[in-house]
Amino acid sequence: MNPHTSGVELLAPAGDLERMRIAFAYGADAVYAGQPAFSLRGRENGFRSAADVANAVEEAHGLGRRFFVASNLFPHNNKILAFQKALTEIVEAKPDALIMADPGMIRWVRRTFPELPIHLSVQAHAVNWITCEFWRDMGVKRVILARELHLREVQEIRERVPDLELEVFVHGSVCMAQSGRCMISDHMEHRDANQGNCNNACRFPYEIWATSDQLPPGEMMRVTEDEHGTYLFNARDMCALPILDKVVATGVASLKVEGRTRSPYYVAQVVRAYRLALDSIRQGEGVPESAMAAIRATDSRGWTSGFKQPGDPIGQILDSGREGVPGSVVVAQIRGWAAGRLDISVRTKFATGETLELLTPDGTSSLIAADLVNHRGEVVQVLNSGMENCSLEFAFEPPPYSFLVRHRNHP
Repeated sequence: MNPHTSGVELLAPAGDLERMRIAFAYGADAVYAGQPAFSLRGRENGFRSAADVANAVEEAHGLGRRFFVASNLFPHNNKILAFQKALTEIVEAKPDALIMADPGMIRWVRRTFPELPIHLSVQAHAVNWITCEFWRDMGVKRVILARELHLREVQEIRERVPDLELEVFVHGSVCMAQSGRCMISDHMEHRDANQGNCNNACRFPYEIWATSDQLPPGEMMRVTEDEHGTYLFNARDMCALPILDKVVATGVASLKVEGRTRSPYYVAQVVRAYRLALDSIRQGEGVPESAMAAIRATDSRGWTSGFKQPGDPIGQILDSGREGVPGSVVVAQIRGWAAGRLDISVRTKFATGETLELLTPDGTSSLIAADLVNHRGEVVQVLNSGMENCSLEFAFEPPPYSFLVRHRNHP
């Protein structure tokens, strides 16, 4: 029995099987993964086949958790038959719902597999109650609302369409385009974001040039002076944690964390943060500092609550790809434990005598790095980034999916 099902759902990204397991270990009620070849994260999907999805669904259901498949591609004519064939294989894997965006494909699934729940993708850009009514009447069980909504708008949709589940994003990257409908990647590199091939062009530095009546014909002047260019498309990351109680109060069914391409450590910390916050809110308390500390330990481009409350969004970051430094950095991912030693994969260089934090699904504790052994079985003073099959001394076996973390002074 899932201990977290009484209340709003915490929905986490699963870029592959490992990150699915980490999300569940750290408190997610459900995960969403991309359909092989037919989701908008097609380039970096760890689920390569329908069999991979079927195995993951079975494992999730064995834990009493839910598994949703993002089948949210907008297929061109030459992809429709292939998409339909692939969808038939995915349906046989028995996911809890398909996340879809294309109206024609939604109608086809409703006619062909009428018992399978459909969640409307954020790519469909539902921003009002009358649109949500339409999709409910079309047989959609849940609508994932556009990111460009205030909480008061979410609340009104909930009141006007009470028999429809609503899902909102609460954390992660935000696209500068309307709910991800971007063509920059396609324009620059012929990689269509709406076909699953986004190159994250909005995160690149740009230089802005403009014409002037004071310049000779055909010449242009540089608008910005920053030596790195201007990150004018580079939106801050969403973080609704400080106002999570207000989000929950709207009555939405699900809180979604973005990040199928993010690292296992990121998934662990963010899911842990929102799990701590939701549990605290259910007990009538505020968001604990431990939840905010977990978020500060992750990399970001600076945070905003998006459009969810008056005064937002905070202005974009114009001179940097990120803001500040994460409060922590993962130095190793723990692969196992035997005979008083942790087997690790090293992610960041660290040395004997350093004080590290052990991050586990059960909480955190400190340790001093001691008796380091490299992949050759040699005792060393330093382990370097990228080294596999290393180990260090540790007295007891930690839970699976644990990490070693070095803290920094957060600005």
